[in-house]
Amino acid sequence: MPSPPRVLFIATDTIDRKMAGPGIRYWNLARVVATQQPVTLASPRKPPMAPPPGVSIAAYGAASRSAAEQKLACMIREHDVVISQMPPYLHLDAQDLAGVHMVIDLYAPWFLEKLEYARVDPDRGRPLRADDHEILTRLLEIGDFYICASERQRDFWLGALAATGRMMPEQLDANPEMRSLIDVVPLGLPADRPLPTGAGPRETFSVIGPRDPILLWNGGIWNWLDPLTAIKATALLVKRGIPARLIFMGVRSPSVEVAEMALVERARTLAAELGLLDRHVIFNDWVDYDTRQDWLLQAALTLSLHVPTIESRFAFRTRLLDNLWCRVPIVATEGDVLSDLVASEQLGQVVPPGDPEAVAQAVLDILDQESGAALRSRIATVAQRFTWEHAAQPLLRYCALPWKNAPGSEANAYVGKLERLYTETADYARSLETAIEAKNAELMWRKEQDQRQASWKQRWQLWKRRA
Repeated sequence: MPSPPRVLFIATDTIDRKMAGPGIRYWNLARVVATQQPVTLASPRKPPMAPPPGVSIAAYGAASRSAAEQKLACMIREHDVVISQMPPYLHLDAQDLAGVHMVIDLYAPWFLEKLEYARVDPDRGRPLRADDHEILTRLLEIGDFYICASERQRDFWLGALAATGRMMPEQLDANPEMRSLIDVVPLGLPADRPLPTGAGPRETFSVIGPRDPILLWNGGIWNWLDPLTAIKATALLVKRGIPARLIFMGVRSPSVEVAEMALVERARTLAAELGLLDRHVIFNDWVDYDTRQDWLLQAALTLSLHVPTIESRFAFRTRLLDNLWCRVPIVATEGDVLSDLVASEQLGQVVPPGDPEAVAQAVLDILDQESGAALRSRIATVAQRFTWEHAAQPLLRYCALPWKNAPGSEANAYVGKLERLYTETADYARSLETAIEAKNAELMWRKEQDQRQASWKQRWQLWKRRA
């Protein structure tokens, strides 16, 4: 009997007790796939937690990005199936790609995120997307199978795959919906019911009273979200005598590559101006992944608000599943996949964008005892459909019996070699620039020292003459 295919997950983000969406996704998908075959989870650095059963951990961090990608390329050659958002294709030859089944994970539409980042913070955002189109085109060429987080995302990526010539009759023969090319693997939630394990927000912040309703923003603050409307809505509730406590569960991403967003400071400033900071509006750094339920179980509801952007239309908010897991009602801005689910399944309230009055009224409706109890009952029913084991079914099927889809060609191999040469040359040029800058700084320092010494020598000779 042949051995099951060896699977490699490449996590581009931190795997740690404090994790953001990508780390959470890869930790759990690796855990589920490992129930049927051997799995290696590659992470920038080795996590402090013991891996799930059947999962081996491999750290690929290195002194430079190129060195890290070369380590990943070696790992890829030792596996049969690779799942990654951003595989190191510059260090993979056509022969390497032909010998592995490449799954490209498109669950986080990074192309749109970076587009939005460039709009709201052009100084930092625009330089970061210089090569985005070329990178995306290459990813859409090399994958054998693609996964995304929602049917709406799948429509978007089907269009992109069509534009790069990936829709072929062979895919239709395999599946009339082309699910042999791209299928939906959303985020998931644990199958076990959540249990409190320690301190939550009431124990962490003494200002919160035992009966104060907690409005939890259970995710990060990114520039395309709308914490400002949440703060203004909280001010309206406080004016009406509701001792609401709005808590931002995590404003400092655990990923070393993610800087604090400019919107965080704007949110703090607004809360201070309204007299709410550290009293009715509280900013927390980040909550450990394994203790997130301690915060959610104390929440009256969660807020997921955004401004209307192309990013929000196609995003899948990771923390939605935690809401379902802990049976917490949701107030969400209309226009994204989350709000569609909230509306269709009656899991909370959907509000127009940028409307503090509507948010405040939605909060009051959910705080009504009868309404809140009915919402929690419906959430408990819906949650059963969103376990990680259920969400991962298309990926489980592919990993068990993978198939090839990517069209290899000599032209693609030639272009790949040119791209690698360009990248290595650019890396060398950057290292050379750094070395030249360091040498110039050293020469400048020496020149200043020589000038100081000459100046002191002149003064000494002048003093001797006068003496």
